[in-house]
Amino acid sequence: MIILNTFLYYILFASVVLIYGIGINKISEFGISKNLNFIFYVKAIVTIYTTTLISWEITQKILLPLKIIELAPLIIFLVFICLNSIFQALIMIITGKKSTEFTVSYLIILLAICESCSIINSIIIATSCCLALIILVPLCIAFKSRLLQNGQKINEKYYSLFFIFLALLILIASTVDIIWLNPGVLK
Repeated sequence: MIILNTFLYYILFASVVLIYGIGINKISEFGISKNLNFIFYVKAIVTIYTTTLISWEITQKILLPLKIIELAPLIIFLVFICLNSIFQALIMIITGKKSTEFTVSYLIILLAICESCSIINSIIIATSCCLALIILVPLCIAFKSRLLQNGQKINEKYYSLFFIFLALLILIASTVDIIWLNPGVLK
């Protein structure tokens, strides 16, 4: 039950995109035909999971006993860069395509390690963060195509309406969390 609660919490109510803001700049510019490269997503997910596992072990086995946990973001960054470079080189050798992405993946890994209490919990948080992005992207694509269907260009007005749309999504998620899932809060 705790696993399900953690999973739902990071997908919906503390959505990595809506609450933490991870990937908002990528999602706001996401096009209907942009990034349809399947290898890009596979590499990003494999990098996130392997970096999360290795960084969790380094953090728990080395940094925590030495009481230098403040160095965890740096160590996570170094592990991420090494693994990302290895996977990128493999993809370039095999397919000849670039599939680089840094900010969203790194922040998901950092969030998964810093807010978890076990290695399974960190994997669940990383999975939830990835699914939150996957759930939100179709909504953003639908909003973008609906708003720009009359030939309007992306400008400041689009971004203003887009952030109002995200604010409404945050309000809806928070309201559902408080009213429906936590009814004791209102007593």
